[in-house]
Amino acid sequence: MGRATEEPSVDTKNISFAGSDGALTPIDSQETDEIDPREERRYLWRLDAWFMTIGFIGYMFKYIDQTNINNAYVSGMKEDLKLFGNELNYFTTYFNIGYMVMLYPSCIIVSHYGPHIWLPACELAWGVLTCCLSVVTDYKQVYAIRFLIGFFEGTAWPGYYTQISQWYTPSEVALRMAIYNIAQPAGAMLSGAMQGALSSNFEGVHGRSGWRWAFLINGVCTIGVALAAFLILPGYPDRPNPLAKFYMKPRHYEIALARDRRYKRKQQVPITVKTFFRAFTYWQLWAVAISWSIGINTQPANYFNLWLKSLRNPDGSKKYSVAMLNYLPIIGQAIQLVNSLILPGLSDYFRKRLPFLLFSQAISVASLVILIVRPSNEHAYMAGWYLNFLNAPVLMILCSWAAENLQGEPEVRTILFATGTVLSYIQNAFLPIAAYPAKQAPHWRIGAKVYLGLSLVATTMFFGIYFGFKWENKKAEKNAAKEDVGVEEPGNANESTTKGAQSSAAGVFTDR
Repeated sequence: MGRATEEPSVDTKNISFAGSDGALTPIDSQETDEIDPREERRYLWRLDAWFMTIGFIGYMFKYIDQTNINNAYVSGMKEDLKLFGNELNYFTTYFNIGYMVMLYPSCIIVSHYGPHIWLPACELAWGVLTCCLSVVTDYKQVYAIRFLIGFFEGTAWPGYYTQISQWYTPSEVALRMAIYNIAQPAGAMLSGAMQGALSSNFEGVHGRSGWRWAFLINGVCTIGVALAAFLILPGYPDRPNPLAKFYMKPRHYEIALARDRRYKRKQQVPITVKTFFRAFTYWQLWAVAISWSIGINTQPANYFNLWLKSLRNPDGSKKYSVAMLNYLPIIGQAIQLVNSLILPGLSDYFRKRLPFLLFSQAISVASLVILIVRPSNEHAYMAGWYLNFLNAPVLMILCSWAAENLQGEPEVRTILFATGTVLSYIQNAFLPIAAYPAKQAPHWRIGAKVYLGLSLVATTMFFGIYFGFKWENKKAEKNAAKEDVGVEEPGNANESTTKGAQSSAAGVFTDR
């Protein structure tokens, strides 16, 4: 938790919530008063208990709705819909295209209308669409529905990461991003367990296949979470959600604003055409987004169950049942979940980012080398697949690193999260088809080799980002020293200097 410092007093009479129309109403406050450390801890517990919980559950079901197509494919969908080509790859591709189309428009819309309305509304839409997958009769229907699910799901991840970067301080943000993101392996585990259970217990109930029941149940759960999110998402610190006042009182928003001032963090503002394009002039956006996209897309773990499905006993029978094909990847997802908490938490605790990024990349490289060598020992090869699950913390550590260095640029933070996602999904929409085509399973020719090359490039870029941030901080310190002694800068302020200086707020990690 961040350390409380003395702040000027606040005029609590001017804090207002939204009216009956549900629109966000800005909080009009003066500089805030001091925060008692115990009060700040209670505030954090309250924020974690409500905001992080609904975010975690929502993202868990988002990931289930995104990836349950893989579980369904090996649980009877392939045979029922007669999918004997690369349809599984294209199911992912259509989802990714829809996802990318929505990312930037969502950033603009949510900045104007607030996350408490926009994000749950889109979640409600993809929940209904997930239910529709339970009645498809051919692959063309799946293509259309997967595109629309991706379209609406494209709002969620960048929207929540933007909120986390606004509500939490630099010493808290990586762990919270990790808590939100571990909903991904948790969702994958639940999806696998659910599909395994349904394939065994619901197969044929009311004439429906188990995989169809899974889509229906997933969708209904997502709809329920979306309705709860309308009540729980807190909005922004200066523009609260009126429906969340049952747990977020005016004083809690005062504390949030005080914490933002402590780190010289600017509030989220509506993104205009000018500020949208301005964000792309920041080197930080491009460096982080590119290294993110190639650094995290080195995990072929999604194809683990295709390799498992190919295994045969000496008599030629299948080695693993449908249930086991869904259960075995849960071990890797559990490892991923634990590691996704440990490394970002340690990164916050020690206030360092680069060493933990490099450690995670080393594990990724080792796993990919094993998959390339493909040892004859089945257990050693399986260990390579399981190690590959451990690369997930790169995303949370890298995003928190960017957020703490862009405290004064909320629009850039928001668009950076979308840009990294766009680049990741562009890569993920086309690279797996070439690297891991379903028809080549389990003898993929180039997959792990391509991913190993990307992992090494990303590692090199992490060093470049480290030195770039150091360079920007030195410029900011020089500018601050000149201002302290009253030296006037010649001409207009250098915009690139401003970009680095804005992120040198008090409390940003001094040794990255």
